Amino acid sequence: MDLQSLEVFLAIARYGSLNRAAQAMFLAQSTVTHRLKQLERQVGTPLFVRTATGVSLTGEGRRLLPVAASVVEQLRAFTQHREKPQALTIVAGKAFASYELPRLIGEYRHAHPHFTCFVRSTLYEESIAALLTGAADIAFLGHEVYHPYIHQEFLPCDRILLVTAPEHPWASGFPGFSHWGAEPVIAFGDHTAPFRQRVDRFLAQHGVFPNVVMELDSFSAVKKMVLQQLGVTMLPERTIREEVDAGRLIAMDIANGQLTRPTLIAYLHAKKEDDAFQQFVQWIKSAY
Repeated sequence: MDLQSLEVFLAIARYGSLNRAAQAMFLAQSTVTHRLKQLERQVGTPLFVRTATGVSLTGEGRRLLPVAASVVEQLRAFTQHREKPQALTIVAGKAFASYELPRLIGEYRHAHPHFTCFVRSTLYEESIAALLTGAADIAFLGHEVYHPYIHQEFLPCDRILLVTAPEHPWASGFPGFSHWGAEPVIAFGDHTAPFRQRVDRFLAQHGVFPNVVMELDSFSAVKKMVLQQLGVTMLPERTIREEVDAGRLIAMDIANGQLTRPTLIAYLHAKKEDDAFQQFVQWIKSAY
């Protein structure tokens, strides 16, 4: 069971197609097919079944996936020369990639000039899949993950605050949940987003079922609508610091610190043995 066969297996699982995997790895499709058949002979079972659009993992293929990702990661770490520049693939949600990651990477790069990375903005499920298939080294998540092959560490939580324009009647002080009434609300994301669910659950516990007039897919868009006095919103504190400091937005902690957004870093357990990687992790934890 050699490294390239496992890498081919992971690529096919990632792209759902032998042809697309071959293109991504700059290999002939016949080579990819040969490598896959060789691996299937070694494990003694088919790993993929054909579908209308490509291939999908069998049950045994799904069982092999995290094992292969871990083995490949450990072999890469073992064979990599330590003097080579460290390169990481990082995945993160759109908000974290916009508001926190640039500062963290910039400061780390300043302290470690040879550090290089590739960053991709992903949804939660995509981040988990990227870790398990070896497509990412580390993920920044806004929701807990429970998987036997993934290790997670919590960073400091972010308070979720009520945000209004300075001209809004509530800017001088929140009058209480009983006054919410039909107040227009600018909401982030859809009802399935963990952040949105936290906010909706908190408001429901206080008898508020918000009059959502807009649902937008970025904190930046939400802020711009609030700035135009089109409604109020609930946003993480870190995403509004600049506007609050400049007096362009007013923020209030109407939950008394009890409503927060978690931030986690997640990576495969095998990464615990990678000293250079752990240096990056420990620095992130201290600098966040």
